[in-house]
Parts: sequence; structure tokens; C-alpha cells
Amino acid sequence: MSEKSYKLPAICWLRVTDFLLGWLDYELSGGVRVNNRRVVSVQHLDGARAALRMETVDDTMEPGAVGSAMSAARYNCVAAGMTLNPEVVKQLYGVTKEELALFVPIECPRLALTNNGVLRPWTSATCFGQKQATALNRLLREAFWQAVGEFSEQYTRQRRGEKYAQEEMIEAFFRETKTSDIHVEAIRREWQRRCKRR
Repeated sequence: MSEKSYKLPAICWLRVTDFLLGWLDYELSGGVRVNNRRVVSVQHLDGARAALRMETVDDTMEPGAVGSAMSAARYNCVAAGMTLNPEVVKQLYGVTKEELALFVPIECPRLALTNNGVLRPWTSATCFGQKQATALNRLLREAFWQAVGEFSEQYTRQRRGEKYAQEEMIEAFFRETKTSDIHVEAIRREWQRRCKRR
């Protein structure tokens, strides 16, 4: 029986907030891997379709520092350079190894809207435009906080109304989603601010 070969999806690398990494891998990633990272699927999130139809750019033609997103081709170049000489990569692209770890591969549609309004196939040189990257980051953060909210409700039901510290709930959420606990305090503060605004 021969092995089936599957074509990898079109991707773009998006820089995300560090506390999202574990949750994205746990909640929105499947089995497909690119550069040893699991590809994140966002198409089902509210507003993702509109965000993915925003203007894209070809970032392989742009010299200098990377922004909040990188095409697959540019990411491969930066990642390969990082294995050879991280200092040169920092000078050329303005990114360190730690910052590169904040980029996640996002599954993209087959077609991309170019800056002149034409639909073209998504290629390895296609990159999210700045507005698009901002919109996608906003969607991911909102999905994260919605997940925390749902977990909090479930946690409260399991405790049958018994009082507990918010930090305890956040720690349980992090354990379940395999998220680094170094962000517990920052997440707890932000969660309390969000609860007060309700």
C-alpha cells in the first residue's frame, strides 16, 4: 500500500502574543506541520472570512525588518539564516530567535486579494497586509478570551458555586490547554479587568 501525499495548505506566518501560543496549539491546530510547527486554522472564527479577504502583500520584495507577519518564503529564509548566524539575521530582518518563536503558521485560503484588487492564487511569497494581520490578531485574542470565559463558567459549575481565586481557575485553564504558566499573573489581571467591564 503506497503512502498518500497531501499537498500542504497555503500558509502565512503571523506574530502573536506569547500567551496565545499554547492555547493556539491546543485549540486551533491540527495534525499538519510546517517547520515543525502545527498549522493554525482560523476560518471558522467569526470575522475570519472577512479578514482573510483583506489585501495581501508580496513581502519577498520588501527589504528590512519583518513586521507582524511573514510569507512562507520569507519565514523559511529567516529561519534558515537563524541556524547559520542569528546576529546577521537580527541586523537584516530585526528579529531574534525568541521573537521568531512568536510566529505561528496560519492556514490561508487558496486565493489572495492583491493590493490592486485582483484575486490571485496564494503563493509562498504572499503575506498578510498590516490591516489583515491586525484583524487576525484581534480575532485570535477574542477567541482566546471567549475560551477563558467558557472555561470559567464550566469551572464554576464543577465547583457548585464554591468560592475560588481567579488565579486558581486561570492555572487550571493553562494546565488543560498546555500553556506556559509564566503568564498566569498577566492573564489573571486582564481577566479581572474584563469581568469588571461586563
